[in-house]
Amino acid sequence: MLERSSERIEFIDPNGSMKITLFDLSATGVCCLHSKIKQKDEEVSVKLNDLTVRAKVVYCQERTDGYRMGLRFWQVPADKQKALNELTDGFSRGLSIRCTIVD
Repeated sequence: MLERSSERIEFIDPNGSMKITLFDLSATGVCCLHSKIKQKDEEVSVKLNDLTVRAKVVYCQERTDGYRMGLRFWQVPADKQKALNELTDGFSRGLSIRCTIVD
């Protein structure tokens, strides 16, 4: 198993009232909900707000409401990595982030 190379910030919904699409986020990856199954090591594009980056599937687990997927960002250019770092920092302070898989 690969060790995480950056801090993971988990989404916490104290009231359980929100539909969760993003479970946690770090500068190197994300855990999110998707409607379709993906295979381990499959490459996908992930859109976080207005930023789109490539990622590889680390795991994909079926749930009653879709598939929970762990994704590791892949071949991220320096300018996009800077934007990811800023999003992660904002998420840690409560910034709302939309996460979708576009592949």
